Amino acid sequence: MNYYERIQKAIDFLEDNLENEIRADAAAKEAYMSVSNFYRLFFAITGFQAKEYLILRRMSLAAYDICHGMKVLDAAVKYAYTSADAFSRTFKKVTGFPPSACSRERADYKFERINVMDKYFEIPDEEMDEQYPDIKILKEMPPMRVAYFCYYGKNPEDGAFAAMSRWVLQEKLDIRSGNYRIFGYNAPDCDPSAEEYGYEVCVTIPEHMEVTDEKIKTKHLGGGLYAVITIERTKEEEIGEGIMRGWKRFSNWLEGSKYVYGDAQWLEEHLGFDDAFAHTGGVELYMPVRLKKDIQAEFSHETEEFVEPFMTVSCTATGAGAEVRARKQLSAWMADRGILPGRENSRLFAFYNFEMLGSPDFFYRLYIQIPYEMEIKDEEGVIKEEFPGGLYLKRIVKYAQNGRSWFDFIKKMESCDRYGFGPQPFMEEYLVDTMEICGETEVAQYMPVVKKEGEQA
Repeated sequence: MNYYERIQKAIDFLEDNLENEIRADAAAKEAYMSVSNFYRLFFAITGFQAKEYLILRRMSLAAYDICHGMKVLDAAVKYAYTSADAFSRTFKKVTGFPPSACSRERADYKFERINVMDKYFEIPDEEMDEQYPDIKILKEMPPMRVAYFCYYGKNPEDGAFAAMSRWVLQEKLDIRSGNYRIFGYNAPDCDPSAEEYGYEVCVTIPEHMEVTDEKIKTKHLGGGLYAVITIERTKEEEIGEGIMRGWKRFSNWLEGSKYVYGDAQWLEEHLGFDDAFAHTGGVELYMPVRLKKDIQAEFSHETEEFVEPFMTVSCTATGAGAEVRARKQLSAWMADRGILPGRENSRLFAFYNFEMLGSPDFFYRLYIQIPYEMEIKDEEGVIKEEFPGGLYLKRIVKYAQNGRSWFDFIKKMESCDRYGFGPQPFMEEYLVDTMEICGETEVAQYMPVVKKEGEQA
């Protein structure tokens, strides 16, 4: 049962007891949570404090009853108030008018029951839901502004949490209030299989909040469609082992689902903290996904283009972080000569063995187009070579979709009746006028092809 389902169970409990004298925190037991964790998650998921929800729902039903003839005293008794005066004060505070106006002017107030699962989750495929009942599809994770710290090294999770703990305690943020959420994720520019890598921990913050700490940065995490699974903290298993098992279960589920990996940030939401910001609860894993049918429609158009030969210089790096290192080296070389990438006479593109990504044999070669007459010295750390060009199929995608698009492109080519794979190099051109590349950067993918017999012009 994920945390959304638990909050729904708590809501159902509150709804069943709107006419009984109960405290809102009694619902925490129904959700199998501590009271502090329950209050935090209830607010994070519904946007209302649990006590506030109980009051709003009672006043909504009371407004209906009074508008349909019930006496104010009877409504007060029905909804567990000890006096008509206390009920009337609460009613006016919530609705903006006294109960007497409601009955006299037929002015009513409505606050509908919240159904978390209907509001936030897709209707599951029956067969997949039976096989993977613990995995749900969150319709839309909203964008979030966060304060974050990234730590690089061995066991970087500990370093990142230590830095954020210092900041949270310094700022006196009430993490247990429900106004904040805590996420963690591997740094996007690192290989998590390496001995040393980066890990970021972030805390959601209001748009107006100013962060002045030199070490703590702010940014926005984009929202989107996510698959969600909950990892409980148990005495029998380290939480890290449970997290690894959860990510693996996602991969198995994905193979038979109607989804593919999405472009947004993978997230680990850490649930349950004590007053010293020590993590005491479980973890909710969020894997970004997209519908396969949307991807197929998006990647359905290519154009044929013949690329003329041109001269280049290139830098090559290998292993983990190769792309970052090759870009840094070529950027420095270009900056020394005042060369900027462009779409016409200084094309920026790459060639790499993406099937080896994550292994020591991975290489990444970054090119910039130069004039044929430019002289290059061997000691400059770059290689001058002519790009041969040839016949290509061209596809434009966003950089965030790049890897997935290449796999789709190759698979499509394997069953193509008109074209076969050509001998010329693959080419991935970055359509930029600076060396900055982000998820929204446009990429022209050039698939080397030859026309099959019978398809020649």
